[in-house]
Amino acid sequence: MGRAGAPPSIASRKGSRKRGRLRTTRIAAFVSLAVLLALAPAAAQRSAQEPTESRNPLGRDAAAVEAGDELFHERCAVCHGQQAEGAMASNLAVARSVSRGSEAGLFKLIRAGIPGTEMPPQPDLPEGRLWQLVSYLRSLAHPAEQPPVPGNVAAGQAVFQRAGCAGCHVVNGAGGFLGPALDSIGVRRDSDKIREDLLDPSAELAEGFGTVVVETAGGETLEGVLKNEDSFTLLVMTADGGIKTFQRKQLRSVHTPQRSQMPADYGQRLGPEEVQDLLAFLDRQRDPFVPVRRGFGNY
Repeated sequence: MGRAGAPPSIASRKGSRKRGRLRTTRIAAFVSLAVLLALAPAAAQRSAQEPTESRNPLGRDAAAVEAGDELFHERCAVCHGQQAEGAMASNLAVARSVSRGSEAGLFKLIRAGIPGTEMPPQPDLPEGRLWQLVSYLRSLAHPAEQPPVPGNVAAGQAVFQRAGCAGCHVVNGAGGFLGPALDSIGVRRDSDKIREDLLDPSAELAEGFGTVVVETAGGETLEGVLKNEDSFTLLVMTADGGIKTFQRKQLRSVHTPQRSQMPADYGQRLGPEEVQDLLAFLDRQRDPFVPVRRGFGNY
């Protein structure tokens, strides 16, 4: 038996440390359990927002895009505009989440909404309907992901040649340079825009292909496409694909009418079936990396 006030024995100190470790372990276990219970509802909510597919199982399906269009106008157009180009909310045709984000990320964004904003969640929509919305929005931001335009592609190619389009536009590495190259037009423009370009070419002029009319000091008038200009000179591409250089001081006038060099009467020259076949042919030009040799001649 030890004396009063004597230090505890080694065995006593070891037992005390062991009991302290047990208490610390129990406290840590209780804290971990409490944290798990607190996080469980949030984890369950995140799990409910996750799609079962990492990629859109509907892809470019035409029926899915059409159904997504109807659903968009039913739930989203009041804020995002009839063409998703922005109204009270953002322009979805160029929004990063639509144009650059993943399909699964867009799915989750639509389902969960954006807390603290006017963008509400859509918990009542089943996965299939949400994927239809994804298909529609991606078709707006990525024309190449739109469903193929109906029509006879081979017949459309024949119309392209017969109507003289190849004289001004490059397709598959061959053609003229008076108009924009159409090798990847199906990637850059959606089908509605291509139709407008065909039937009303002056509605939206392609950059670098504006018309210019010059009159020389001798009274000669020449019209073409303005390819370049500075304070002293103008470079004009003529209908035959040639380039003419003019000194400004040698010109009587320079006029730039807001119209295209492309004929505006294809709607009268071509029948409805020919127009549809031509659109189908142009829509299939979806290769973004076409090995066309670029140079001064088609600058």
